[in-house]
Amino acid sequence: MFELEVLVAFGIGAGLMALAPAVSAVSGGSKLSRSMSETGRDLTKRGLKVGVIVVDKVSEVTSAVVHNVSELGESFGDLVAEAKADLAQDRSKSNNGSAVDKVTEVTVEG
Repeated sequence: MFELEVLVAFGIGAGLMALAPAVSAVSGGSKLSRSMSETGRDLTKRGLKVGVIVVDKVSEVTSAVVHNVSELGESFGDLVAEAKADLAQDRSKSNNGSAVDKVTEVTVEG
């Protein structure tokens, strides 16, 4: 989204704004210096507008990612709680004489 042309326009605009007072002093306040100042101001403002838009979009994306990560964490926490509850239930059945298979070995094939 941040294109090279926008950065160049911003740089040129800022440069024109910086040079305008020097041109004005040399030429005695000519139309050229006023034109340079106005053009520089417009180019700089356009570059800043794009910057503000980019910051807004990045902020939106970041907040969406944070929201999704928090939901994922909450879901994972719920699964862990359910797994613990299942284990506790299996252990209580085991203590009451029910046969619960004990996992002694795990093989991972890949």
